Amino acid sequence: MESTTLVWIMLLPLLGSAIIGVGRKGLSRNAAGWLGSLVVAVSFVLTLQAMGQLPATGVPLRQSLFVWGQSLPFELHVGLMADALTLWWLLVVTGVGFLIHVYSIGYMADDKGFARFFAELNYFIFSMALLVLADNFVGLLVGWANVGFASFLLIGFWTEKAEARAAANKALLINIAGESAMVVALALMVREFGSLAYAEIFSQASGATPGIVTAISLLLLVGIVTKSAQLPLHTWLPDAMQGPTPVSALIHAATMVTAGVYLVIRAFPLFSASPVAMQTVAVIGALSALFGAIVATRQFDIKRVLAYSTMSQLGYMLMGAGVGAYAASAFHFFTHAFFKALLFLGAGMISHHLSGEQDIRKMGGLGRQLPFVYWTFLAGVLAISGAPGFAGFFSKEEILAAALHEGHVGLWLIGVVTAGLTAYYMARLFILIFGGEASETESNHVHRGRGGVMGFPVAVLAVASTLSGLIAIPGITQVPGTYLAPVFARFGHEAVHVDSFGFPVILVLGMAAIGFIVGLKLFGPSGQGRARAQRSLQRRLGGPVANAFYLDDLYVWGAASIGRWAKVGALRVQSGFVRRYALTFFAGFAAFVFYFLLL
Repeated sequence: MESTTLVWIMLLPLLGSAIIGVGRKGLSRNAAGWLGSLVVAVSFVLTLQAMGQLPATGVPLRQSLFVWGQSLPFELHVGLMADALTLWWLLVVTGVGFLIHVYSIGYMADDKGFARFFAELNYFIFSMALLVLADNFVGLLVGWANVGFASFLLIGFWTEKAEARAAANKALLINIAGESAMVVALALMVREFGSLAYAEIFSQASGATPGIVTAISLLLLVGIVTKSAQLPLHTWLPDAMQGPTPVSALIHAATMVTAGVYLVIRAFPLFSASPVAMQTVAVIGALSALFGAIVATRQFDIKRVLAYSTMSQLGYMLMGAGVGAYAASAFHFFTHAFFKALLFLGAGMISHHLSGEQDIRKMGGLGRQLPFVYWTFLAGVLAISGAPGFAGFFSKEEILAAALHEGHVGLWLIGVVTAGLTAYYMARLFILIFGGEASETESNHVHRGRGGVMGFPVAVLAVASTLSGLIAIPGITQVPGTYLAPVFARFGHEAVHVDSFGFPVILVLGMAAIGFIVGLKLFGPSGQGRARAQRSLQRRLGGPVANAFYLDDLYVWGAASIGRWAKVGALRVQSGFVRRYALTFFAGFAAFVFYFLLL
């Protein structure tokens, strides 16, 4: 079924970006901010319209664009496609994206690059829409690369800060490495399937050469790991917190980092055809969930705590996809977008109140000064900690139940331990910010007048973080599984689904309760955690956990060592003797002739 609605969902943010970018000097701040927000809001409404147009049979909506590669051995009919999975993702990209745009009107009000910020924010929404709407791997890769470039612009938005520029470069380079692996995967697809269109590849995946399918899936996984900040290529994410807080909420909570999860679910026929790839996805996800949670327990920058938390929650999503619980993984993406965006935006309001301060050791007593932020932030804390009734409880438990149901006891245990650590570091974060005596950090009252424009999105996200999990109550409502089922049925697959959580849920809740209680005991009124944290201000944080197990240092050392070895090797080859160069040339030419003419 053809639908021009898909084109407008994608193009409206691009038009907004172009108008604001070209006319930014002539546009007032209000005009730039509200225009940027409006185009995303209309894209959200059109997404809802497309959901209504989607046939009950699950047949995707399509829009043909052009034919690519007419002079190549195969033709690719490039177009847009929207099935239930596409629209599920777009609902979050445009809906949460709109709320973050509105919040940014207040947050960025005094910034000299206000209009440029909204132009780049709109461009990011366009890129993400292109990524999920593509009906082929070429379109996906184009959207993937544009999302990376848009994040590069936004992470390094404050170009006057050397740290921001370095963080942007780091994110771009690591993501390019992932994209290079994906290009090789596409080349293998052409060789094996003779096409890059989803429909043609996925319909042939189960009967393809097992080794090739595994190679394609693992190469795609390299790109997935870089984009979704999973082990071992996660190191760009914490540094990316140098960008404005709305960027952290949009890119590093609700959209860009979840692109990797989207690709695993979108390409499930390929991954499902390779047990090795599925197991690798699940193990990387579980280990990343645990790693992120452990490191978050020793961070003191509020945004870095949330960054490692994002890595951890994305690990849950990949673990779910790796055990075949695709709908559960997509459901956790949905709830995570609400409570993580809520926590980042709350962090932005706290930072504004404290004149830009982000070190939680210098905070305290803010519950009395910022009651609105206190209660909304608490909703986010309870949601991510898996408190019963809150959004994160339902989606996280569904992933863990599926892992146990499929016999992955080890992965389940890692998920349970991670749940306890999550509750602990979130309790620690919340108490250090809002508990205790008021800090001596200077408050900034300039921004109180913008409470409405910044507070509305936060309030909406708090409600969503509290109630959105109710769309998947076991045995009563199963919206994610029911809605997404046709996506998997089209290719003869059925996503793993567990109707009842059963007794293991009590164990998970018990572990989370222990984590929360330990956090309360250590950092509450009678604990010594706050005093120790404040004393650590006088020295550089040490230890493997605080320094994320020194992986960044290891990579820098490795790159330097490789550079030194390459230099030594090059000096040996570049001797300066022409006769040696000539001998090398003729030896190579002789080998070439021998291979092609005599073998």
